[in-house]
Amino acid sequence: MFLTVAEYRGFRAAARHLGITPSAVSQSIRNLEERVGAPLFSRTTRSVRLTEAGERLLAHARPAVDMLTAGLDAASGLGGEITGRLRINVPRPTLPLLVNRLLPDFLDAHPNVELELVGENRPIDIVEEGFDAGIRLGNFVQIDMVAVWLTPPERFVVVGAPALFQKHGRPSSPYDLQNFPCILLRQSVRAIDHWQFVVDGERITVGVAGPLVINDVEACIRSALRGVGLFQLPHSLVMSHLERGDLQTVLEPYCEEVPGLSLYYPSRSQSLPKLRAFVDFATQRMRREFKPDDYLPKPAFLVTPFSARS
Repeated sequence: MFLTVAEYRGFRAAARHLGITPSAVSQSIRNLEERVGAPLFSRTTRSVRLTEAGERLLAHARPAVDMLTAGLDAASGLGGEITGRLRINVPRPTLPLLVNRLLPDFLDAHPNVELELVGENRPIDIVEEGFDAGIRLGNFVQIDMVAVWLTPPERFVVVGAPALFQKHGRPSSPYDLQNFPCILLRQSVRAIDHWQFVVDGERITVGVAGPLVINDVEACIRSALRGVGLFQLPHSLVMSHLERGDLQTVLEPYCEEVPGLSLYYPSRSQSLPKLRAFVDFATQRMRREFKPDDYLPKPAFLVTPFSARS
C-alpha cells in the first residue's frame, strides 16, 4: 500500500487502484508511520509527497517487493500452464514479418494463449502501458530490461522507382541527395530529415528534403513506388519490390549496417510461462536470413470445398 501511494502520489488514487476506501489506505499508512517512528508522506490539500524518511523506505522497499514478485512468479511458473493474454508492442512495419514467421504455429502450439500484437512506432514504456514485452530495432535495453536478439543485422538502403531515376538521374554520393526529392518519415513529433551513411569508414549525416512527409512506413514505400521521391529504410522491407524491379537501390557502397530486431521485457517477467514460450518460439523462427516474401501476404490455406468432402 505504501508503494502504491508513493507511485500514484495520492491516497484517493491509490485507493482506486487497490479497490479499497481512501480511509483504509490512510489508516494503514498511519500504522506504518507509527511503526517507523517518522512521517512518510507530506500531505497538503493539493498533493502528497514523500518525506526524507519515505524516500529512504521507498529505496529499500521497491527492490524487495520486486524480488518477492519475481520469486512468486518463478515458483508459480514451475510446471505452470502456458495460458493467458500476452501483449507485445512492435514497430508497425514489423507486423507482417511477425505474422508470417510466427503465426499460426505459435497459437497452434499454445492454444490457451491470447496473443495481442500492437503496432506503433513511438517509443513507449512497456511496463507503464501494460505490455509484457516489446520489439524494437537495435539493442534496446531500458533499466531492468532483458534484451534478446531476434533478426540479423541489415543495411539501411536508399530506394527509388525507375521513373524517378529517368527524370532526375541517380545520385553518385550521399551529398547529391540534397538535389533530389526525398520522402521523409515522421516519427513522434518530428520528421527524419537527416540520413546516415558511411564514407571512407566514417559515419556522416546528410540533410534531405522532399515534397512529402508521412508518419507510416508502408505509405512511404507506396509513395516511392509511385516515383514521388527517394526513401531510406531497412533492406528487408523492400526486398520483394527490389526483386521485381519496381524499386532500385542507390548509394549502396555508402549504406550503413544497422542492428536487427530485439525483443525486450522486464527482468522480473522472464519466469512467466507464456513469455518464456513466446521468447523460445520467436528466437527459433526469427533468427534466419530475410527472404523477399517475409513482408508479403502468405497464400491462403488450401481448403477442400464442402461439396467435395460430402
